[in-house]
Amino acid sequence: MNSSNNLKSGQKVLTLKVLILAIVIILIAFIGLFIQKSSMNSTFNSGFKDYQRSAKLLKDVNAVHANLYKIKGMVAASQDKQEITKLSEQQIVQIAEDVSLVKKALDGDVGAEQKKFYQAILDNLVEYEKSAVQVIRLAPMGTGTAYLSSANERMEAVTQLLGQLLAFESNVGEKGYSSANAAFYVATVLLIIGLVLCIVLIPSFIKKMLTASVIEPLEETSTALREFAAGKFNRSLAWDEDDAIGELVQSVNSLRSRMSSVPAPAQRQAPEPAPARKPAAPEPIAPGADDKAKSLSGMIKKISDADQLVTSSKKAIDKLQDI
Repeated sequence: MNSSNNLKSGQKVLTLKVLILAIVIILIAFIGLFIQKSSMNSTFNSGFKDYQRSAKLLKDVNAVHANLYKIKGMVAASQDKQEITKLSEQQIVQIAEDVSLVKKALDGDVGAEQKKFYQAILDNLVEYEKSAVQVIRLAPMGTGTAYLSSANERMEAVTQLLGQLLAFESNVGEKGYSSANAAFYVATVLLIIGLVLCIVLIPSFIKKMLTASVIEPLEETSTALREFAAGKFNRSLAWDEDDAIGELVQSVNSLRSRMSSVPAPAQRQAPEPAPARKPAAPEPIAPGADDKAKSLSGMIKKISDADQLVTSSKKAIDKLQDI
């Protein structure tokens, strides 16, 4: 009997295996959630946040360029100079903010391809800022047409670059979304596989533990008891652990010690047969004895008949008295 396969060690091994399966499932879930979060962050940053920034730049550039023509029209119409000045200052501030936003994007964690777009946008946007500022300053004097033509060229270049950047960021967002979906499905499939393995393997682990730690020791104990019943006391069970099987083994070993210490009963010798007796010879009957026996039996018969007659007579008299 192998005492290394005891109940305690079997329980420890079973617990360890179940714990390993649980850890694997938790790791799969954690990795899947981590990939999902990374994909969502990538989708948000590249697909939404960057797209939102590029869309804002495109909207601001178009608005500023439209206001340049509005300022020239307000000057030509001799509108309020304060309104013209206020609108002009707003356009200068807006262009400066857009230039700062592009620089901030270049200093951020954008991809290499995006940096190429932003660098080209920054170069053209800086030149557009110079031309637009000159148009705004010279507009009250009725000049600055040359600067307006340069601003138109830079504005077209910036608009084209921002359009390409928006298309690129839209594709990045779609890829991030597809990657997030793929990570979700992969994590789901792996979790299902892990659960199926738990359903299949855990009963197998339990069966193996019971076989090694309970069934095999009980079968060996049963074999030893059958040998004891047959008068064979050579087998001694070994089980060092202090558990239920150990108590059973100690009881069986104690039974073996007691049964082996009882001496075997001595065999009784069969008694010798008594000598056969010879039949006794019949005693000789004296002459005339037979006749005496017959007469004696006849007298006894007559006496018994007389007694029966007296008894029947008494019964008849008793009946008559009753009547």
